[in-house]
Amino acid sequence: MEVRPVDQRVYTEELRPWLPSTVIDAHVHIGLAEHIGPISEERKKENWAYEVGLDQSWEDLWRYLRALFPDLEVRVLAFGIPLREVDLERNNEYVLDGASRFSQYAKALYVSRPDYPASMLESAFSRGFLGVKPYPDLVLSGKEEPGVYDVVPRHHLELVNRRAGIVMLHLPKKGRIADPDNIRDLIDLSHTYPSAKIIVAHVGRSFCLPTAQSALPALVGLPNVWYDIAAVMNPDVIEYAIRTLGLDRVLYGSDLPITLIRGYREHIGEIYINYTDGDYSWNTNRKPPDVEANYTYYLYEELKALIAAARRIGNARAVLRKVMFDNAAELLGWK
Repeated sequence: MEVRPVDQRVYTEELRPWLPSTVIDAHVHIGLAEHIGPISEERKKENWAYEVGLDQSWEDLWRYLRALFPDLEVRVLAFGIPLREVDLERNNEYVLDGASRFSQYAKALYVSRPDYPASMLESAFSRGFLGVKPYPDLVLSGKEEPGVYDVVPRHHLELVNRRAGIVMLHLPKKGRIADPDNIRDLIDLSHTYPSAKIIVAHVGRSFCLPTAQSALPALVGLPNVWYDIAAVMNPDVIEYAIRTLGLDRVLYGSDLPITLIRGYREHIGEIYINYTDGDYSWNTNRKPPDVEANYTYYLYEELKALIAAARRIGNARAVLRKVMFDNAAELLGWK
């Protein structure tokens, strides 16, 4: 990771004046390259992020956070790499070991496949995991578009509910959170498993405002559902989520290490376009070199969007403290 003058300027001038002194990042991936089997070129084409770089050791994470936030204390809710090519058993154990070693600064979720027996999740809770991180890519049923209960089956949810644990839910389906099935299932999940703490990753993949507008009004008032803003670089979405769902429902998340790439995101209707200086096969929307030379990290772009949203709402520093610390501290029992 290289810290350039542009990064120092953005942090010092645009970010640091607004950020709380202690931050909780509710969305961090941890795993070693040796945990990841070969990912085919065909599979990489399914998701741009697969090509960016997936592995991040605990030592990498702390080094990155010191560079990104040199004068802040950052704590993390971490989980593994939820892809079918990953040795999940080894990855989960590595995540838990690090969370145990760095217990003052880290807590862990267990990456779960839907075919796991409930006893595996019971064991995970007993060993110190706070909950589960299911993921659509781990559904091997052959369904083209699995639903929420294919991703996290009811026998898993019954256990998480009994344990009052966390579910970090990356919603399936092309329609993202706006898919009517996802809206229905989120409401049902909240009502049926009231002691489970459900975190909807990426505001349900609402990277563009129309997606959020189509779904969030129907989800207001669910007392055990939160939404992280990981990799959301759109101030309109963040502002809309806070105003619609309530300030106490929104959590900061980084999606590290993916958001270490440099560039920015353009939002056009329901489509987003990634711009970056990285040499990726999908990176065909290049800008002139003098423009790309001024790119900073996607994570800083996310934080710029969060600050812009907070300033629009008013009392920005209090908003940022809620999103970046207070809400997660209460949810995780971490004061």
